[in-house]
Amino acid sequence: MWHRTSGLLLTLSLVACETTRERDQLDLASAPAPTPVFQLAAKSATALPAYTNPNTMPAQEIFDWQRLYKNAPTGEEQRKILSNLKPDAAQGSFEDRLKHARNVLAIGRRAEAKDLYMTLLRDEPKHIDVQLELTHIYLAENNSERAFDYLSSIRQILDDQEKPSIEQTFRYRYALALAYIQSQNRKKGHDILADLIEKNAAFIPAYAAMAQSYLQQNQIELAEFIAKRGLDSGKDDPRLLNILAITALRRGRSAEAQTWLQRTLAENPDFVPALINRAHLAILRREFALAENDLQKAVSLDPLAVDGQLALGLLYRRTGRMTASRGALEKAVSLDPQNPFARYHLGLLLTEDFKDKTAALQLFYDVLQARDDESELKNMARIQIQSIRDSRLYER
Repeated sequence: MWHRTSGLLLTLSLVACETTRERDQLDLASAPAPTPVFQLAAKSATALPAYTNPNTMPAQEIFDWQRLYKNAPTGEEQRKILSNLKPDAAQGSFEDRLKHARNVLAIGRRAEAKDLYMTLLRDEPKHIDVQLELTHIYLAENNSERAFDYLSSIRQILDDQEKPSIEQTFRYRYALALAYIQSQNRKKGHDILADLIEKNAAFIPAYAAMAQSYLQQNQIELAEFIAKRGLDSGKDDPRLLNILAITALRRGRSAEAQTWLQRTLAENPDFVPALINRAHLAILRREFALAENDLQKAVSLDPLAVDGQLALGLLYRRTGRMTASRGALEKAVSLDPQNPFARYHLGLLLTEDFKDKTAALQLFYDVLQARDDESELKNMARIQIQSIRDSRLYER
């Protein structure tokens, strides 16, 4: 067992030393050049039928959520998963332990799930599913460097196979696209997603990922176009409906946003991003109790929802509950240490309401180091830093 673990760690250490140029070559050159996104036409899904409608799976098969990109489990499904977790699962077969790790992750126990996956990987260092799912865990933690380590390892495994599985190759490229986008190589990520859509027009996660990426760049028209093309490819999907609600919110069309959110929650009443966005609309109407109900439900369904904790922190502060606000914002920072918004708002709370300028100053400096191109937020952080410096000069 020791030599397997050492070999895996050595492999990951070596791939961690790769250059940016090597990282850019991680895609598989097995397909023609991607079709530009505006030329994508809805096609029947023939390549990967397993992806066409994973959400029809019964709750007892929720362990395939990560592998098939099923929507996150509803509250009822989470309760079923929790009741079916077996304390002796760690002693079962490899497949049973993998299902157990997926179930643990699905109910929001990410740290525990990560440990379970690492144990599985020590037993089977070249297991692609385990490495892919660990990749998605690190992407969820905004740790693209670690994600690329696993993607490099997976690429090597696929290269060593005489005829790699189409399904595994497809899922590898999807994870690679997300990693490129998160590391700000958006064009490369978008090209891969467009190619995946060309191969399987019913693969909703690719539409959602691309639309979300354009939203992050405030390219609202592109995000809306892609989300609607995704809806044209099949039934209403909460991920795409929620993105359309966000595009309406960005344009200041609250009534339209409300309509999209109603459709989203009609498809899945427990869809966490939509609950958070509905809370945002309620806050705009000063309906703070309704907003808090939605946010509490959101973080209960998904304890790892950084946006939910951040929104709760801002709501608590707005309603005068400073200690609760601090707890929620600190939780958001602990869940996503790279999140500049969580750090900025926690810094603002500490300096204005807790008079802890030393801790606040460090948080504002952290915002300046953020990888994301949030120039407006960084300018606001600079203003806060200068204000703290000026106040200390005055105090002297």
